[in-house]
Amino acid sequence: MALLEGLTKNQAELRPDASDDDLRPLALSLPPVHAVTWAQRIIAGWPRWKVEAVYEDRAMIHATHTTRLLRFVDDVHLVFEPDSRGSLLMAKSQSRIGKGDLGQNARNLRALVRGLQKEDQHRRARLAEGAEINTSS
Repeated sequence: MALLEGLTKNQAELRPDASDDDLRPLALSLPPVHAVTWAQRIIAGWPRWKVEAVYEDRAMIHATHTTRLLRFVDDVHLVFEPDSRGSLLMAKSQSRIGKGDLGQNARNLRALVRGLQKEDQHRRARLAEGAEINTSS
């Protein structure tokens, strides 16, 4: 990230054309209605993250992330769209104050994508193990 961008940009979003893989929409193996509940539970357990509101009927979550040092609060909006794999997570992180974020909003989204991706992989692995046990009985 260029220094000027970090001083003048106070938001980041997941985009299909992002050069950073961790800033692209995330495919999840759950349909939107289940992905919202699942993601809400996971995000609520992360340090400095808080689930502010859940809109199950619109497959949306509003969360916040508080920075460690200066305690700035960033709003993170998640939208789960239907996808052939289950759902596609779209997200945007925006600072509440200031004209620049020094890259914090992009870091919020990277942490969100990596964390949910890891949990989805673990969830699928547990399901596969259970499916193998059930089919071999």
